[in-house]
Amino acid sequence: MGMDLNIKGLDDNVGRRLRQQAEAAGLSVQQYVRDHLTRIAARPSPAELVRDTEPMSRAEFEAVRRRLRRKDGT
Repeated sequence: MGMDLNIKGLDDNVGRRLRQQAEAAGLSVQQYVRDHLTRIAARPSPAELVRDTEPMSRAEFEAVRRRLRRKDGT
């Protein structure tokens, strides 16, 4: 069974934009928001992406910086 979600206190401008975007997509606001939430939930969050990673060392940072400078031609 799915989860019901009630969002209180949503700014009027946000609601208006969601209605406009849903209409442009030919969807109800409910379906439009459901589709977006489904896509959001399918991707890892920023916190999940960095949770198990080690910070970049100074040497690694400098190596990346050098590569980017060579790419930019500076």
